[in-house]
Amino acid sequence: MEISKAIVATLLMVAASTQTVSANEAAADKRIDKVLAHFVAHPAEKMPVTNHPVRPRESFSRHYNVSRSARAYLQLRTDPSKDRDSSDLLKEVAQFYLDNPSEIPDPDSTYWAGEYHAAALAMFGSNGTVRKGAIARDAERKMLEYMVSYLNYWSRLEHMELSLLHQTYLYWSTENHWWQEVVTSWGYLLALKEDPEFKNTILDDGKTLQQHYDATVVYMKEHMRQRAKKGFLLEISSGGYAGRMHSMYYMIYEIAPEPELRSLAGKTLDLWWAFWVEEQLAGERGGGKVRHRRLRGLLPNSESHMVQAWLYFGAGTRNLDFVRGNDGDRSDMPTFYMATLSGYRPPEILYRIFEDRKSAPAYAITQRRLGKIVAADMDPEALTDPNWERFKNAGINPSSNIRFDFENGNVLKYSWVSPNFILGTNMRPPLPVESWSASTAQSWWHGLLLKSATSPFPERVVPSVIYNRDSAGEQYAVQSKTSFMTRKLHDARSPGSDNSRFPMGIYISQGLKGHTELDGDFIFIDGPTAWVAVRALNTDFSLANKVLSPPHQRSGDFYRLTEQTQPVVIEVAERSDYRNFGKFKEAARNAQVIYRDGAYHYDSLSGDRLTMFDDRSTPMINNAAINYHPEMAYSSRYISSRWDSGIITLTVGDQRHVLDFTVD
Repeated sequence: MEISKAIVATLLMVAASTQTVSANEAAADKRIDKVLAHFVAHPAEKMPVTNHPVRPRESFSRHYNVSRSARAYLQLRTDPSKDRDSSDLLKEVAQFYLDNPSEIPDPDSTYWAGEYHAAALAMFGSNGTVRKGAIARDAERKMLEYMVSYLNYWSRLEHMELSLLHQTYLYWSTENHWWQEVVTSWGYLLALKEDPEFKNTILDDGKTLQQHYDATVVYMKEHMRQRAKKGFLLEISSGGYAGRMHSMYYMIYEIAPEPELRSLAGKTLDLWWAFWVEEQLAGERGGGKVRHRRLRGLLPNSESHMVQAWLYFGAGTRNLDFVRGNDGDRSDMPTFYMATLSGYRPPEILYRIFEDRKSAPAYAITQRRLGKIVAADMDPEALTDPNWERFKNAGINPSSNIRFDFENGNVLKYSWVSPNFILGTNMRPPLPVESWSASTAQSWWHGLLLKSATSPFPERVVPSVIYNRDSAGEQYAVQSKTSFMTRKLHDARSPGSDNSRFPMGIYISQGLKGHTELDGDFIFIDGPTAWVAVRALNTDFSLANKVLSPPHQRSGDFYRLTEQTQPVVIEVAERSDYRNFGKFKEAARNAQVIYRDGAYHYDSLSGDRLTMFDDRSTPMINNAAINYHPEMAYSSRYISSRWDSGIITLTVGDQRHVLDFTVD
């Protein structure tokens, strides 16, 4: 029987596709094997218990906990000959917390290694799914005793129940803390409820382990669904705290006995990496970010998740050399053991997007995000809710919650993405800083990443206040395509984050130093891959590197605004858009600015009019107020989803992949 040419062609395409999948995964596996080999040869050394970095009169056990627990998990996964040593490490950690019960409530220490405890017992305990009984029973029993103590404080059914009343958008802490608290509890309950000696334990609230477990599973599933439906993580594109969310998702993916829970964790990781892959340059995430603390976003190689980016995609500078350069006594490398040992791999379509990005025409990314909160004193309904009496009896004060406005979140993440640069921000109205969650207003990063011709790092042009530890709600912005306008706000959430104390200006990375010229109210950059104009409206710039710390001075220059609250414009252009740099400069100088009746109207090089107001009215694009609540939750060349649908479509070329969070 003769096979038609069409069928032969189809078979060849399928074979090629299969080969591509195998090639990408094989390449990732090789990188992972090399990093894992280094971890095994140089495991985490014991870190001491120290004084708390924020509350110096208290002790701080996080690094001790992580170093001992992560090493135990690594050894259990890679070297059975060290099972007794691994058991002793876990026993040591458990005994420390049993001997120091005041450490258990510390949110900065206990659950920061919870994924390792839970995964170790799930895989290597008496009911282990990998090597049953590899953990010595005396160590397992001690760990289970500690887990009961942890759950009596941290497994809070009333909190989850109240949060569910608000579609999981009500917390008592930041997002990554809340998720660590909940998922660690789930992992501990998983170990305890099947253990013959502990399964009949009644926790201090009078509930059984199974009751806690069932309620926690319901909450976790709804939490993951809601994040996919409504703009994803609240700590938007955080370069550090995303790692803690990651570890919890990886842990669920590795040990969840419920297929639906494991599936949701896998799809959540798929979605996170889809967002990263469409908005990264040289492995670094571009666009608006929050909780980019201590001005780390001004420095290269500052995002901790870039280790996994290199493992999966070979992208970024947190590569094997970076890993090897971190000694075993450092606390950061052990945090990557869970992801490195995970069986999760990104779907093939993400590799297709990664490759397509290298030559794709420029495109916009818009994501409808959450950030605005509803305070109890603004919410009479909460105070008259009959449920509140029950929750108050459980020690929950309605005024102490962080309740997000999940229908009017008032944040529109916007980025313009080219193979040569990414310009982006989180657009929001200039509401008072108290209108935002601390975690969504803290330490914003926005601005421009430029592809470098000589460095593995992207160059950067960042409008920023120069704060000490943190800032809060210090800027707002409006952007259309390659044109961007931002303005400083003199708000203060607390005396330590009073923005009027912090200088505002533009930070330009060291690699652009020889390409930058200052001319009063303009800074021009003849970049190797793009042209940039930075413009101060109604004021000018001056070089002010003395306000920078030594690491930041070594990495770039800071141009301070003379009048701190005047708007700043950034224009970026492909080198092919203008005949030469002089023509680009001429166009930037000729772009019209009209200041009238307390409003700045800027006719941008993108062809759109951007408007900002002195009275903090909502900015406008083409004389229409920004719509922070479009119908689409996600819209870009590669990712699309209607708000609150939970169905996300990934598309590249003729390939389509659907992440459906409405089914388990």
